[in-house]
Amino acid sequence: MILILKVNHGNLVKLEGFCIDPEDTTCYLVYEFIENGCLYSWLHENNNGKLNWKTRLRIAIDVANGLQYIHEHTRPKVVHKDIKSGNILLDSNMRAKIANFGLAKSGCNAITMHIVGTQGYIAPEYVADGVVSTKMDVFSFGVVLLELVSGREAIGEGGKLLWGSVNGVLDGSEERKVKKVKEFMDGGLEGGGCWMESVMNVMGIAIACVNKDPRRRPRMVDVVYALSMTHDLFFHVSEDGLSPPLFPR
Repeated sequence: MILILKVNHGNLVKLEGFCIDPEDTTCYLVYEFIENGCLYSWLHENNNGKLNWKTRLRIAIDVANGLQYIHEHTRPKVVHKDIKSGNILLDSNMRAKIANFGLAKSGCNAITMHIVGTQGYIAPEYVADGVVSTKMDVFSFGVVLLELVSGREAIGEGGKLLWGSVNGVLDGSEERKVKKVKEFMDGGLEGGGCWMESVMNVMGIAIACVNKDPRRRPRMVDVVYALSMTHDLFFHVSEDGLSPPLFPR
């Protein structure tokens, strides 16, 4: 509770207070109400209709901003440890807020033997060695980006990991890259005014985030910058053509 009170950002779900049941003395935390539920429901349960690319890109930027705040602007740094589409809530304007700090840790670069989190989002170095760092949140965020692009769940049929299916997607010629990304992306995005160069850039960011080597993953401040530039390019195409991708493909 002390940790939650330390963080205050527009892209983090706000703790409003707490209450105690007088009968059994159970304590309940009370958070702000987020009208549109979680991102997981929108992407995978098909109850609410499809999200267009503009909305998905804006959600990605919101989550990245929230993570940048807890990684760079809290002392000591906070590691969320359970970033996933089910812990990303959408308000009435479809703006994203990170929820559920129940597993969060204040401080990083620690070692733990007690591995917690959600399968499909957990960074390899955390599973293997129990290393807790901000780079594990970066990895989980990369998986969320892959969900936003593909519309697929983090773990598919037969236990296949989503992040394990992107090896080699951005290798080879530009024509091959576009073909592979189109095969990977959510079919519901095609024909909806989705700008392929924007999707390609986000794929490059996502693949950088899920690199098995945490030292080669970007910091969230770099991810925020790259996604913001991609957002700007999506809406403001210069007459001189497109800028090169911000993460190598």
